[in-house]
Amino acid sequence: MSEGRSRRAPDQPSRVEVSFDRVRADRTRGAFSLSAEALGTLAHLVNGWSSLSRSEVRRTIRATARDLEQAQPAMGPFLRWSSDLRSIARSHSGRGSVVQARTWVRRERSRLRAERAGLVRTSRERFPPAHRVVTLSRSRSVLWALEARKGSPRSVIVNVLESLPGGEGRIFAKELRRGGLAARVIPDAEGLVEVMAADLLLIGADAVFSDGSVVHKVGTRALAGAAARAGVPVVVVAGRSKFTLRPPPRRKLPAIFDRTPSRYISEFWTDRGVRPGGAPPARRIRRTSL
Repeated sequence: MSEGRSRRAPDQPSRVEVSFDRVRADRTRGAFSLSAEALGTLAHLVNGWSSLSRSEVRRTIRATARDLEQAQPAMGPFLRWSSDLRSIARSHSGRGSVVQARTWVRRERSRLRAERAGLVRTSRERFPPAHRVVTLSRSRSVLWALEARKGSPRSVIVNVLESLPGGEGRIFAKELRRGGLAARVIPDAEGLVEVMAADLLLIGADAVFSDGSVVHKVGTRALAGAAARAGVPVVVVAGRSKFTLRPPPRRKLPAIFDRTPSRYISEFWTDRGVRPGGAPPARRIRRTSL
């Protein structure tokens, strides 16, 4: 990061730099957890901008936007927030930029905290009477959606793909069990067979692009395609922070991610209700929860 570089030796990274390095290196937590940490880092960073000159403020905001985007280039919040910061740098100068950035961070942290309640509400209202659910990777949003189903007349059994090479699926299955849900880990190689016999494929999202395509853990595209061909609904649980409002990037995604086209997706469950995916009407969910 750029903060304070002129005031310390190059081999003494700031707390901000260390925090973003941790976010950059993380391969087990989902976009929501990493986004919350990044916003906390940004709040700390912005507080130090008041002492900078007008030219330093603009240069620092742009550098911060670049570092933020590079921290997790496949995750929607990081892409959207980097665009927001660049816009602030263009629209304001000096103290005005600092005030605007501080207001922006507070607003985004408030919105992120509010996502959980909205996602739980949408999931509770929309969850079909599914018995066998398949998911993969480790998504806080999917956890909240499944917890919203607890106590329903028909119990849910969650099959979680192991999600190698990171193995996040094993961690996620433990979290589901701690939450009182029946969950078992299945090898990635068995995922295509499992999903064709499931009632629902429920996935999170690291980013949602303007064409409705979704970035998530590698293997998601093949799993969603198999589900779609078998007539199994594919639901993406994603708060508004994941929606980038951008077209898909031309650059290649990091190897641990892939992009699933909208045509495989039945619905998006968001903190502001349901959005239809691009799947044919026959594959969209018609029944609400019991």
